[in-house]
Amino acid sequence: MTRDAFVLLLATGVLACGAAPARADDGAIENVGGAVRLMKGQGHVRMAREVVRANLSRTRIEVDCVFVMENHGPADTVLVGFPDQSDAGGPGPAMSSFRSWVDGVEVKCDSMPATTDDPSLETWTRWWTKRVYFAAGATRTIRDHYLAAPGLTIEGTQMFEYILRTGASWAGTIGSAEVTVSLGDVDSSWVRYVDPKPRVQGRTLRWTFKDFEPGTSEHSPSSIQVSWWPPEARERWEKGQR
Repeated sequence: MTRDAFVLLLATGVLACGAAPARADDGAIENVGGAVRLMKGQGHVRMAREVVRANLSRTRIEVDCVFVMENHGPADTVLVGFPDQSDAGGPGPAMSSFRSWVDGVEVKCDSMPATTDDPSLETWTRWWTKRVYFAAGATRTIRDHYLAAPGLTIEGTQMFEYILRTGASWAGTIGSAEVTVSLGDVDSSWVRYVDPKPRVQGRTLRWTFKDFEPGTSEHSPSSIQVSWWPPEARERWEKGQR
């Protein structure tokens, strides 16, 4: 497939049914009776920058996220959570690994259940949580790394989704975001759907955003979605439909 044909496919791909196990930005959360919920607004800690690198394969997705956080208020300890819906009865299994660092030092994360009465949480069933202290005026860097299997639909389409909208729980707008998805052993001709439209650089898809509030407009998307249909899965599906 030529690069121009690949770009056209990305712009006009067919939307597949089903949902991938969603992963997301670190969010500011609050503890509610032993469960956690996404806060409406953290108040004075802002996500100044985020860099997300995802590597796709047919058997595993590896994602590394770096968040630069700035405290524009008094000293505070914030409960920070990374949501996980992959064990919510959907098509994807739970994360096989989740690790986190604060300013280069690895920290232990606790798995806490999500509340069931907050529609902003959708189908997320738990959060990987840690408490992070912010001195007045401090800048801290949080890194998260996880492994998971791709989402899978009934027809054999594999999927990856990265949620941006949980980053909206921090104060103000997100200063900048850079998200790259490398296709790994996924052939570009298998790609069915990508949203929003990326810049294509070889076998890497790239998105950049500046000073944005995720989910508020077409230029501030709530998530990044990529799906692909391996040829043997397509053949099985088409054979079963005859």
